[in-house]
Amino acid sequence: MKAEQGPFLLLNTKEIVSRLHEWFPDAARELVVVTTRADIPSADIAAYAQRFLHLEVVPNLWELPDDELLDLARRFGVRRILSLGEREVLRAARMRAELGLPGQSLDSATAYRDKHVMKSTLAAAGIDVAPMRKFRSNDELAEFTWKVGLPVVVKELDSGASNGTVVLMDEEDLRALPERATGTPRLAEAWVEGDFYHVNGLMKDGEVVLAVPSRNLYSDWFSVAYDAPTMTGMMPDEHPLSERLRSTARQVVAALPAVPDLCAFHLELFHTADDRVVVCEIACRAGAALVTDVHEAVLGMNFYGASLLGQAGRGDHVEIRPTGERLGFVWFPPAKGVLRALPDTCPLPGTVSYRPCGDVGRLYGSCPGLGRPVAEMVFRLTEPDTGAELRRIEEWWDDNVVWEHRTNAVPERWKTPRRKPADA
Repeated sequence: MKAEQGPFLLLNTKEIVSRLHEWFPDAARELVVVTTRADIPSADIAAYAQRFLHLEVVPNLWELPDDELLDLARRFGVRRILSLGEREVLRAARMRAELGLPGQSLDSATAYRDKHVMKSTLAAAGIDVAPMRKFRSNDELAEFTWKVGLPVVVKELDSGASNGTVVLMDEEDLRALPERATGTPRLAEAWVEGDFYHVNGLMKDGEVVLAVPSRNLYSDWFSVAYDAPTMTGMMPDEHPLSERLRSTARQVVAALPAVPDLCAFHLELFHTADDRVVVCEIACRAGAALVTDVHEAVLGMNFYGASLLGQAGRGDHVEIRPTGERLGFVWFPPAKGVLRALPDTCPLPGTVSYRPCGDVGRLYGSCPGLGRPVAEMVFRLTEPDTGAELRRIEEWWDDNVVWEHRTNAVPERWKTPRRKPADA
């Protein structure tokens, strides 16, 4: 087989530019980088440009038309196109198809980005997903709601991190949902009541090679619609659900069109009261927030770096060096209201780091997706019940943060219960 020649084109929105030389030591000769400002200090752009064959810093990657990126790829004769962000998955696949380059195909990218295609494929493979319907009109949505009952979740077909997700709780919410004049399709799903889990890991050619299950107190939607913490903690291997979650991850990855070589994945699932594991969705990228940070601390391997090396055809360069620890993190999002008091430190045992970053006295408003937190924390887990450890952190936060005129607290229906004294 003829050896590949030419540099790589990286489309980047992540804060990893300063680390690219760890994964591509010859970056000055083989990396063409188009990136947002990411982690490049403004004063150092010229210096950073010397590190790569070519560097373009743009305010927004989506401001660049595909034609300009294709021209750039042709000008440098790139051999592969690399990306890390969820929004870049389909774009990179289209460019590969246009240029005849190896890598994730358009069919595979579509299956991982279009939620209707994804879940239809999984359902056909016998994997449990929520009842759903792609709809263009509110009449179609009402028909689906009549069949499955309320609440109903409405999503964009290609959204990420719960951006644009709406939950219709009652008939009033259904009537109030704006009709789209363009008829752009959306996805409606039956509400799934259950505990929320993640599996973060690596896949290769349609097989899972690493899977780390984690417990979450809330799905991302709660952190967008309300002020629920984005909180997750790795589960012990001996937990009864751990292997079931890994097994589901293997089934999901096997059912979808394969991503070639090594690639990170982020799988979201529910565990229901009647003991079903229901797939929410999967992404062919690393998890957001501090997912990559805590897994790198535990595994000695960075999901972003592993994905880039996999896309470059160098997946065999990735080494996993597990420490045996279990870590978790929390992003405490702003409430809608005035922040009056914020803890300076966290005294809880197991705290690895705690960083307050909110502005006391500021009036915070709504956010269309997962925004920046008012505090973040990394913690070590040691107990068999990860959920109980997470609840203790949430209780500490609730007891120590002060909001004035708060309007978006998590409703009691979904608030995680406080421990009884006997459970303390």
